[in-house]
Amino acid sequence: MSNQTPTQTPGPGTSPGSAPAGAPGAAAPAAPPKGGSGAPPFPGTKPALLGTLATVVSLVVLVALGEATGQLLMIAPLAATAMIICSTPALPPAQPRGVVLGQLGSGALGLLAAAFFGHSLWVAAVAAGLSVGLMLLLRAVHAPAAATAVLAVLQDPKPVGFLVLLAVGSVLLVLLGLIASKAGVIAKYPTYWR
Repeated sequence: MSNQTPTQTPGPGTSPGSAPAGAPGAAAPAAPPKGGSGAPPFPGTKPALLGTLATVVSLVVLVALGEATGQLLMIAPLAATAMIICSTPALPPAQPRGVVLGQLGSGALGLLAAAFFGHSLWVAAVAAGLSVGLMLLLRAVHAPAAATAVLAVLQDPKPVGFLVLLAVGSVLLVLLGLIASKAGVIAKYPTYWR
């Protein structure tokens, strides 16, 4: 008689080296979250209110600075950036690397696409899609930045001015996130820089 156990081929839903479903020692399937939804739980009233307040303040600061300089800083992609930083500060898309590199890389890609291929919805769609690959390559994934590529194609901004304003807006939102975190308004931010 051998001390070896028979080798089993993993069945559906199992991986090599794991016990078959229902076998002793097999991990029980994860129970669905309360309420049957896979959505994240409500963070609580206080975090929700403070995250909302931090987002409003961040966007009002962008508007005020834009009004003071005669420039448009409060663009839709940066509004989405403010929401991500202030409501989910621990997630990778909220981190400074993703915010700044994602926004600037996608903005530059959109400008290049428009310069070579013109200003159309077709070019905007391709630029937004390619911006995803660029962000993955840079390890700086930030979903609102795909919209920045679209904006760069369809709005035909002055390239240098657009990139400077995008950099200022992105860095300002990161700084406002830092301030909000230090003040205890939002959770720890950032969780990493590089």
